[in-house]
Amino acid sequence: MAETLEELQDKVAKLEKELAFSESVRSVYENGAAKLYYSLQRKMSEMANALNKYSLESLDMASKSDATFERVFKLLEKSETISSAAKGLGEVASITGNEKADVEKRPFIETVATKRD
Repeated sequence: MAETLEELQDKVAKLEKELAFSESVRSVYENGAAKLYYSLQRKMSEMANALNKYSLESLDMASKSDATFERVFKLLEKSETISSAAKGLGEVASITGNEKADVEKRPFIETVATKRD
């Protein structure tokens, strides 16, 4: 069963393509809670930037054509919901804000072994 060098190279190329595809699919599902947590963190930052653009003192609250006050107020209403969700997700996903240090502190065996009951 001697395969030629070209056949082996073709098999390696095919396996590399399959591996790349599998890795891309896996990365989509990898650590979903943490990804969602960081996404919510970005949204909170974007909301803060949007809120910081406006001063409530300078908004025309009497104008019927300007809905800026309503939009700002809606962002303020939703900020508590989003921050609570982010906090809960952070706890569920064990987000400490310093995951690299947390991984470095764990004993090596805990990083490679599965826990047995």
